Amino acid sequence: MKRSFFVISLLIFLVVYSAYVFLFNFNVDNYSDIIVATTFFFTLFSGFFITRQNDRYAAIADEISSTDGLFSLLYRISSAVPSVQKKVREALRDHYQKILDSNNWAYHVLNPSNTITRVFNAYCEAEGDDADKLDRFGDGFGGAFASLQVSRKKMVMLHDERLLPLQWALVWILALLVIISFNFIPNHTPIINILKVVFGLAVLFVVLLLKQLDGLSIFGKDFNKRTANDILRIIDEKDAAELKKVKSSK
Repeated sequence: MKRSFFVISLLIFLVVYSAYVFLFNFNVDNYSDIIVATTFFFTLFSGFFITRQNDRYAAIADEISSTDGLFSLLYRISSAVPSVQKKVREALRDHYQKILDSNNWAYHVLNPSNTITRVFNAYCEAEGDDADKLDRFGDGFGGAFASLQVSRKKMVMLHDERLLPLQWALVWILALLVIISFNFIPNHTPIINILKVVFGLAVLFVVLLLKQLDGLSIFGKDFNKRTANDILRIIDEKDAAELKKVKSSK
């Protein structure tokens, strides 16, 4: 749906803008000053917003990888007590299965999640010798639980850190001014007009890139599968089974 919408929007832009460039000829004095001014301000603001949203995207990717690593650590530590590991495995499987089913990495950011609580309770239910076994890794899992809670709060804030309507209005106004001003160039030969259309497309792509970064759609639909399946392989012991298979074949 999104891809078809993008293609249709692109085709409409190409038809409308090509008609504007090839059919309307303007003779504007000091056209170069207008083009320089509009291009400068569009580049300034779009570059600033893209940089900020790209930093947001990178920060979210870091938090996701950090969360996955911490859950993996808690699962491996829980192997010291099989009964605890079983409960941790169930909690993590439910957590990542919801991400796969919804095809949305932010499922647990947008919806209530009890995964951290379930894993924490599994550790707390260990008693006697089992508790002693886990206590040897107290610094490890204690720090992991604290980091997980902080990481989730960061992702909630980063997810909502989008451009304001006023900022979007500024981007679209400047983009429109740049696209219109390209046709002020007095040379209207076919090759120059084609270049004007190409420049207009470049401006449109900049705005679309900013929109993808702002909506976090740049992660792609396969990102959810990769991050979830990696942890599911660990808790299902598939990696360990493959390593044993490789060793036995030698």
